[in-house]
Amino acid sequence: MKLLLISPPFCTPASPPYALANLYTFLKNNSNLEIELLDLNLEFHKLKYPQFKKFFQTLPENYEETSREYSKLTTKDYSENNKKVLHGEDPELLKELLTLIKKQKADYIAFSLVYSSQAFYTLALLKQLKNTIVGGPAVNDKVKQAATNYMANEVDLLKFLTKTTINMTTLNCNITLDFSKLPLKDYFVKTLVLPIRTTSACFYQQCTFCNHHGNRKYYEYSLEEIKQTIINSKAKQFFFIDDMISKKRLLQIAELLDPLNVKWMCQLRPTKDLDKETLTKLYRAGLRVVIWGVESANNRILKLMKKGTNKEDLQMVLQDSHEIGIKNVLYIMFGFPTETKEDFLETIDFLKDNTTIIDLISTSTFGLQKNTPIYKNPQQFLITKIEEHSRTILEPKITYQIKEGLTQEEAELLKKHHKLTLERINKYPKQMNLFREHLLNVS
Repeated sequence: MKLLLISPPFCTPASPPYALANLYTFLKNNSNLEIELLDLNLEFHKLKYPQFKKFFQTLPENYEETSREYSKLTTKDYSENNKKVLHGEDPELLKELLTLIKKQKADYIAFSLVYSSQAFYTLALLKQLKNTIVGGPAVNDKVKQAATNYMANEVDLLKFLTKTTINMTTLNCNITLDFSKLPLKDYFVKTLVLPIRTTSACFYQQCTFCNHHGNRKYYEYSLEEIKQTIINSKAKQFFFIDDMISKKRLLQIAELLDPLNVKWMCQLRPTKDLDKETLTKLYRAGLRVVIWGVESANNRILKLMKKGTNKEDLQMVLQDSHEIGIKNVLYIMFGFPTETKEDFLETIDFLKDNTTIIDLISTSTFGLQKNTPIYKNPQQFLITKIEEHSRTILEPKITYQIKEGLTQEEAELLKKHHKLTLERINKYPKQMNLFREHLLNVS
């Protein structure tokens, strides 16, 4: 039996999809299936934007101008193609991508959806295919209904494909990932950056606005298997895509990476346990970029978010990180429930006061998500009314009303008003928030 695993459009084609490599590795280790991988998202971008592929693989000096053009063009194209799917029309390059799929002559075609933005094109493809399977965190009811089969996890998929009873105690769960089935030289990046997870979920799982961990049990992957993934890949740059990594785990990873002569990036909370001594050890082991979950510089808001940090500590951590030579990218979230204009401006002032130690800012406006502590306890955050508005393809949009603080609209307007101020702080073009992997490719 032949299985084709697909990562559909649309998302940024900066690195190979971790989900596909992970799923392929698991199935290969536990079956005799013939398996092929097809990154349709990458193929779409190669066909549609060949000039940008060449540009991003060389990173010339006019990066800001060209990346701005790319961002503007792709935003427009993604939107127009999604609208075509909404209206029952074929999205762009559908025939070409279907040809790539049918060329494989697979018995089953499985789509892995990690981002909600992939739902539209997936629906268009599902209508043209038989024996389809869908799975992943971004699969919604509309996608499930259009597919032949839905699988909640990789074990269910293995059981379905092999038509056997699975003995959980004998499964080979070695996570030494195999990326070899993907076209690693084709991604829109100068030097390949491979995504790796070191744990099953966020170890912290307390931020009140977050549902990324999905209440998954936290466990740590084998360091030896992570090391083998790195060695086997022959790559020299890595993005550890865990939502959060503890200090203890970071130091273990640093010890592992130190002799391998690699560069890496990760996502962290700016907590005081990440002192200068710790950050220095991480830098010596190749850490060059950290995407910090700062979110706010107002202590009351940070406490409501349960970030486990405060304004004073995060300033100290960012200062130490900068002095060591690590690039600081900051996630900032405006419009958190009860945030006032004064709270908002306190964060703006903090960013302005710390311009010298900030390399790039990635801003967002708070949106209420299901299965978060805020959603489950709205009164604690002075939310008075929650409504769901159905959408044609995506999951229902959630809106809310509050007793105190900025509305989403007011926060968005304030963010737009301070747009130029925020952009002046950036040392790198803001488009690198789309291509974060590029930060490892620039000095």
